[in-house]
Amino acid sequence: MRATIKGKMAAVAALSAAVLVLSGCGGGSEAAGSDGSATSGEVNLIAYSGVWQDQYTAAVIEPFQAKYPDIKINYASKRSSAEMLSALQGQKNNPATDVAIMDNSVSTTGNKQGLFEKVDEESVPNLANVPEKFRDKEGYGPVAMLDAVGLVYDTATFPEAPDSWKVLWDPAYAGKINVNAPPSLLGLSLTAITSKMEGEDYTQGIDSAVTRLKEMAPGVQTFAPNPDEYQNVITGQTVLGLGQNARGQFYSDQSNKKMGVTFPKEGTVYQINTINLVKDAPHSEAAKTFVDYALSAEAQTAFAKALFYAPSVTNAELPADVKDRVVPTDGSLNIVPLDVEFLSSARDKWTDTWKRQIITN
Repeated sequence: MRATIKGKMAAVAALSAAVLVLSGCGGGSEAAGSDGSATSGEVNLIAYSGVWQDQYTAAVIEPFQAKYPDIKINYASKRSSAEMLSALQGQKNNPATDVAIMDNSVSTTGNKQGLFEKVDEESVPNLANVPEKFRDKEGYGPVAMLDAVGLVYDTATFPEAPDSWKVLWDPAYAGKINVNAPPSLLGLSLTAITSKMEGEDYTQGIDSAVTRLKEMAPGVQTFAPNPDEYQNVITGQTVLGLGQNARGQFYSDQSNKKMGVTFPKEGTVYQINTINLVKDAPHSEAAKTFVDYALSAEAQTAFAKALFYAPSVTNAELPADVKDRVVPTDGSLNIVPLDVEFLSSARDKWTDTWKRQIITN
């Protein structure tokens, strides 16, 4: 009897030792640091492709992995937030993603559909540096970075930046314009901006905006810029288009100022990205460690320098030459308020309206 018990105890001890060895090798487990955050494991991240992925990887992911060498980041790239949402919806019953960075009009839909978890300062300490206006009122993923929709233009054609969205209707540039149609946020934003220009409340109806956009449509070369709205202008395929300030600033530098980006006087729309913890994420503790780092002053400042997105935290300090080029968040920019709750419900309807009434063959 004693020999049997002794044998069992030895077997348990051996099994425990084996588990410890596997944990030390990162065999799918998540070790914790002294502050309770995970220091090993992996994070499956879904976010934007292209230059956004390149710059975010260099500015945020690589420094994160240097700080947490035992946490591996697996990056799944998508061209749009709508594509990310579709992927997450397909995973809902068996999530394969831990963290999603996407536009807030789309993450709001994800929140409603139960795709994301709420976060707090206990699990994500740097949330304390995100002001209330950039937090979700129900506690879901906060704003990670901000940008705004702008007008991108060929600087040879326009030595001075166009000051009005009305230039998109100017017959002098017919056939030389690209407009990203919905479900792209750019097209949705232009709908809201046009509605305001027509004296209309887009939450009540967009009939006047649709009529005006139909007048613009024959002059549009493409509603799906390829390879993208910035390269089309840089290569001379078009001379005007919709774009985002951050990427516009980046490509302006890359093209030796061949392309510029500006905010017309009638106003613009914020483009806001939130960082979201997926519900029932397979690696939730490591995911929280990554979200916390993404909200650090270090990461926020680095990404602003890399791709001109405005930080969402109060403790990030930007060099003057960067601060002058990110979108201001102090109220100095003429912003057309975008009701993300409304847009979340109206996105599909507006997209269908564009397809049926505005886009022409």
